Parts: sequence; structure tokens; C-alpha cells
Amino acid sequence: MKRKTTIFIILAACFVFLAEQAFFLICGFCLPQQYGDTFLGELKSKCALLKETEGRKIVLLGGSGVAFGYDSRLIEQTLKDYKAVNFGMYAGLGTKVMLDLSEDGIREGDLVIISPEQDPQTLSDYFHGEYMWQAADGAFGLLSDLKRENLEQMLGEFPHFALQKLKYVLEGKRPETDGVYRKSSFNEYGDMETDGCETNRMALGYDSNQTVRFDEEILQEKFVSYLNAYATKMEQKGAEVWYRFAPVNRLSVENPEALAAYYEMLQDKLDFPIIGNPENSIMDAEWFFDTNFHLNSGGKTVNTVQLIRDVKAMLGDSSAVEVSLPEKPEKTWDDAESGENVWKTESCAGNKDIVEVMIPKNITLIEDGSFDGCTKLKRIVLEQDDPSACLVGQHLLDGTDADIYVPREALSRYKLNYSWSVYADRLFGASDK
Repeated sequence: MKRKTTIFIILAACFVFLAEQAFFLICGFCLPQQYGDTFLGELKSKCALLKETEGRKIVLLGGSGVAFGYDSRLIEQTLKDYKAVNFGMYAGLGTKVMLDLSEDGIREGDLVIISPEQDPQTLSDYFHGEYMWQAADGAFGLLSDLKRENLEQMLGEFPHFALQKLKYVLEGKRPETDGVYRKSSFNEYGDMETDGCETNRMALGYDSNQTVRFDEEILQEKFVSYLNAYATKMEQKGAEVWYRFAPVNRLSVENPEALAAYYEMLQDKLDFPIIGNPENSIMDAEWFFDTNFHLNSGGKTVNTVQLIRDVKAMLGDSSAVEVSLPEKPEKTWDDAESGENVWKTESCAGNKDIVEVMIPKNITLIEDGSFDGCTKLKRIVLEQDDPSACLVGQHLLDGTDADIYVPREALSRYKLNYSWSVYADRLFGASDK
């Protein structure tokens, strides 16, 4: 009798397990796509564009700094032997993913220009499984181009992705897009159309939570090996691979004097050329939009013209680039000393008694570590209903167990926002208890 009972329990457990897996599979793969209109929803279009574009291509590869950084139409108008494809996407996916997804679309005669942001995350083999599920939603064939180690990592993220899709379907509404961070903001080349993004909107003129350093320590050796292996594979196809320093906000650079040494180090480590003068990558703050790596519309033109000059130099073309450059926009931010719209670390960090903090709507930047040591803090309440209007770093909640509460109607936008999505699991609507 005991043996029969044991067998029954085992069979029942197997049935429950298989039923659970079937439920997740149905939710994840069979429900209508939900993330197609989001910023990440553009990835499938970029992959298709790369594979379908005929003739020789200039492929611009990297994170969102590439998406915001180039005018592909201008590239094609001046480098007439090439078609331009902007293969820059959200850096939160990881640079490695963009390299992997590009391989099948690169052909003989193509130029691949790799330009990751100067950041430890983008200069590593970092990968984010949940973001990849969102990007692949409705086009799961993309997953066949990922490496095995990334697919294994994604398995653990699948149930959460599947349940989130089901929630959107049951609620009868898809994820809300935020500001310019939506699929409709990309043009036919994969560039972000930055109309309406003419000025710098950062409170201090730069994001103090994401300062930039030119140190060897931020460059992962494993990533360098991956870059070199990728370049070798593409060169075997008859393509050329070049590295170009990504544009970076001058105000955010902590050690500009180290750039020359960093450049020499990178030249020694890479088995393929670096194009252009790295000094040109450090651009004035007036040319940026909402992060230290996202150019505004004028900055995009300036950077594109410089790229064209860099490419011409590599190709031995000495002809002039006859493009009128825009005037530099006016300064629009507070001085660092005032920072009236900045929630500073000293505002309440270390306060062991505070239970709730209210962040007013006028705050446009919250410094990392602002709640470090606030051991009793439970709720950080934001009055701002536009997540793109308040910059936040990746270490906001270091040193506290608090959750973040935002206006209920803005919760979905916060969870998908470029800066706030890292806190998706600790974001709640203000009416939630």
C-alpha cells in the first residue's frame, strides 16, 4: 500500500510540474506579443534590417548611445558606396548580445563599427535575460542566434516573463511606452529620431550617477577576447571591423587626462583598428540629451560628420565633408554647486529613524546612495508621473530595504523606463500597501 501511495505521489507531482511548465509555455509563446511597441520592441526590426539590406553596409553596433548618436541618412548621402544600418540597442541587453545577433547579417565588403559606451557594463560580457525575452516577444526566432550560455540564463527568467504577459492580456492593455523610448521613435535605418530632443535636459548638465573613467580596470579581459574573436569571424567573411570611441559628456568624465594612456592600452589589446581621434569622443554637455551617452539632435549631426571623416580617412579618401554643422544649443542646467532640482545623498542618507521619504515632482535627479544606511526606511514615494523627467542611477537602493512607490497610472511606464527599469521588482503603485 505504501508503495502504491508513493508511486501515486510521484506521478501527481510530475503531472503538476508538467502542467505548470505547459502553462508557462502557453503564456510565453502563444499569447499575443505585448512588448512590440516598446523601446526593446525595435530589436527584431534591426535584426531584420541587417539581414535584408543588400549591397555593402556600414553597420554601427553598440548600445543606445549608437541609436541616439548617428544620422544614417547623412552617412549614405556622403559615403555613397554603402548602405547604413544602425544596430545600436539598449545597453541593458549587453554588448555581447548585439555582437551575437549581428553575425548572420554581416557579409563580404561590410564595415562594422563597434562603439560601446565607456561603462563597465557595456565593456563586459554582461547579459540580461528578462530584457531579451521582452525584445524577442513575437519574434522568438531571434533566440537561435544567441549563444548557449545565454539561453541557459534565460530559462530562469521565463516564468516571470510569461506571467507578466498574461497579466497584460488579462488587463487588456499593453506595456506603456515612455517619452521617446518607444519603437515608433526609430526610423527606417534604426536611428532614434530625435526631433524634440534639441537640448540637454539633465539637472546638472550630466548624470552624476554615471560618471565616466578611462581606466583599464573597467575593460573586462574576457570581453576583449570576445571582441577579437568576433572581429576574426567577420574578417573571414570578408568584412572589416573597426572600433570607435562612443561620444561621452565632457562634464561626466572624471579623468580626461587618462584618455591617451587608455587609448594606447586598447590599441595593444584589440586585434583590429581603432578609428578616429579619441579626443573627439569627449563632447561638450550642450550636445547631449538625457544621459551622458545620448546625443541630442544637434549632437547627432556633429558626431555623424566626425564619423564620416573618420571613415574617409580609413578608406584613403581625402575629399572634404561638405555638411553644415548646427550651432551649439544654449546651456539649460543648474551649476553643480546649486543643484536645486537634485536630491542629494546628504538629504537623508544615514538616517536610521526615517520610515518614508517623499520625493517632490520638481526633482530631476536622485543621487546614488541617497538612502544608504536608512535601516527603517520602507517607502520612497515619488510624486513625478513622468519617469523620464527624473534621472536615477543603478545604486539608488544600496543600503536600504525600501521599495519605491510611484503614481499608480505611471507604474508600467516606470517599469519599462530606460533608467528606472532596473528597479522593476521594487516598484509599486502609490495606492499599493
